[in-house]
Amino acid sequence: MAKPQTTQQPTDTPNLPPTVGRSLSVRILDEGMYDDLRVIMQTGCDASTAVRQALLILANVYYEVWNRGHYPHGVAPVIESANIAPYRPVRRDDQQV
Repeated sequence: MAKPQTTQQPTDTPNLPPTVGRSLSVRILDEGMYDDLRVIMQTGCDASTAVRQALLILANVYYEVWNRGHYPHGVAPVIESANIAPYRPVRRDDQQV
């Protein structure tokens, strides 16, 4: 029996992300995805930061949904809304009241 090459992952393991420190490439598949990324980048961040922020938010939602037992682990939840804190501008000492 031939040995698998060291670059091949065993077929019985779940999908795993790249190891820490490795780059991740994401292809912009369509105009909708381009528009989504453009919206996030309007906050002044670059594309990498926008993708990291989106990943963090979605991962936290999935974790909480599974941890609280609302969906079985591994099943993507249907997200219908988001709760957003009201905007509160930061006051500086030199601003008049």
